[in-house]
Amino acid sequence: MRNGRVVLGFLALTLLMSWPLGRDPASSVLGRSPDTDLFIWTLAWDTHALTSGLLSIFDANIYYPQRLTLAYSENLIGDLIVAAPVLWATGNPVLAMNVVALASCLLCGVGAYVLARRVGAGSPAAFLTGVVFAFAPPRFLRISQLHLTAVQWLPFALAFLHAYLDEGRRRDLRLAIGCFTLQALSSGHGAVFTATALLGLLVYRVALGEPFAVPKRVRDTGVAGLALLAPTVLLFGPYLVVQREMGLRRSLEDWAVPASTFLASPTYVHRFLLSLASASSVNEDALAWLFPGYLPVALAGVALVLRDPRLCPAVPVRRANNWMRLALVLEIAALGLLAVAVAATVVGPFRWRIGETVVLSVRQPIRVWSQFAAVALVRWSLKGRAPFAVAVRAAEWSAGMARWAARRRGDVRTFYALLTLLAFWLSIGPPLGVWPLVYWLPGLNLIRVPSRFTILGMLGLAVLAGLGFDRLTSHRSPAWARAWAWVAGAAMIAEFALFPLATVPYRVEIPAIDRWLDSRTKPFAVAEVPLPSYGAGGAWERRQSEYMLHSMAHWQKTVHGYSGMRPPLHEALYWQLRVFPDEQSVAALQTLGVTYVVVHTDLYPEGEWPEIETRLERFRDVLHLEHVEGSGRVYSLRPTLNAER
Repeated sequence: MRNGRVVLGFLALTLLMSWPLGRDPASSVLGRSPDTDLFIWTLAWDTHALTSGLLSIFDANIYYPQRLTLAYSENLIGDLIVAAPVLWATGNPVLAMNVVALASCLLCGVGAYVLARRVGAGSPAAFLTGVVFAFAPPRFLRISQLHLTAVQWLPFALAFLHAYLDEGRRRDLRLAIGCFTLQALSSGHGAVFTATALLGLLVYRVALGEPFAVPKRVRDTGVAGLALLAPTVLLFGPYLVVQREMGLRRSLEDWAVPASTFLASPTYVHRFLLSLASASSVNEDALAWLFPGYLPVALAGVALVLRDPRLCPAVPVRRANNWMRLALVLEIAALGLLAVAVAATVVGPFRWRIGETVVLSVRQPIRVWSQFAAVALVRWSLKGRAPFAVAVRAAEWSAGMARWAARRRGDVRTFYALLTLLAFWLSIGPPLGVWPLVYWLPGLNLIRVPSRFTILGMLGLAVLAGLGFDRLTSHRSPAWARAWAWVAGAAMIAEFALFPLATVPYRVEIPAIDRWLDSRTKPFAVAEVPLPSYGAGGAWERRQSEYMLHSMAHWQKTVHGYSGMRPPLHEALYWQLRVFPDEQSVAALQTLGVTYVVVHTDLYPEGEWPEIETRLERFRDVLHLEHVEGSGRVYSLRPTLNAER
């Protein structure tokens, strides 16, 4: 399968699975929410910073006068590869966001294809690997969450690291580093997933005999590799500052999802099968869509059960005879009895429990010593058929372990099975979940919902599914394998199908009064009113994200914002601005050094504007009407004496 056809195939599938978003990406979104506005603003701000001051990109214009406010959430800088050209060409931030989301699906498919080919899968099987990773619900249905869908560089990084470890080319190591940096710049979650996978592969290979070869690794990394890694290192600086100053870290509050969530999926096929089993409540109670699909799980099972000689190198193994096996069992039993006998002699009778279950009870040490002597005597009687020869047996055991490690090191199924298990272990809740033990680690403490690790698990499962299909078709002709790949691919698409997706029309419409501000002398800082009552459902956050989008007209500082966190200063300020203008709210804006207040008369509840206008007149000494356009007004705010100084 030629590479061009692979790309076109995943492009076609992306447009199909995301239908109708791909038909109208310029004026529709997958749900209107403050998060949507945040992604739109972030991509637009990053693009603006490319030409206005890249070194100050993290000092975004929201939450004035705070600094490093881009680090309050995902920065999406790596997505500028796609978003910036779209914004420069069209000026449409909705289109830019949607193209980034759609491109992530395309690249996830292509990346998983490249990874599967690298680890030995045939082209048809590798394409199925890409289908699973790109379009299975646990990843694909997060397409509206840019920080989770944009994990496209993860499979590329793994593929290049495999190539480096297998063939030793320094170019592959540097490409792996470059892909990791791209992933870190595109998604903080993706950076954690990629670091987990890359570190896991290195540990796996070293544990199974891969040489450390530190001098060679350092030489192969070189100055070029360090330069590729530098943006990632610099990226973490602002987040560490914000974490220290603002307490940006995740707690264990509401970290777990119900176990049934891992069986939940809204696809047509899954809902139908749940209805047949009278288990519709699985979807009703779900907090996320984490079921990977029946066919991927089945094919992954095939990969684990049926060994493929092409992926599992045959290493000669010397088999122990039955007498040696019996001798080994007796030796282990004797050592165990000896340990118990010594313990009972030293500390006296004891009882070992696990919970309410008694695992070991020793009342009379002499009885354990007698059992030890009997087992040791039997072992001594076998010395003719199973010599002790400790040194020889140790050498044989070491050689056997080396042969076993060589088999496992060359068998990628084992690694991807372990990676999948690790990802799902991090995802599951109590009592088996490990998240409470590791969430404090650097990087992990920025992840709010550990069930998102299923995205990493889907890559492992996708590779196994591809290898499983390859195993089933390994003894058939290439034409036969391609034909069945079409069948399996169609079955997967049918299983994953949820199109047409629910889209809503949406455009970023900035009022003329905010655009007028762009003509004023810069720099300046802005506040906008009205604000709804605090706690008025989603209206409170929507208004903040709406005003944040208004600032895109001039890119000057604004006191408003919506992100992964909100400073206490702004919580108090917004509470005061609900009743603007009054002494407290005006004084608060003066203290912050706000230059202009934008008043949107059409956003006030019906009949309230006349009273607000009267109050504005009372503050004419400090609030000067600068411009009226449509339903908007701009007032300049006279600074306090301290602010002037």
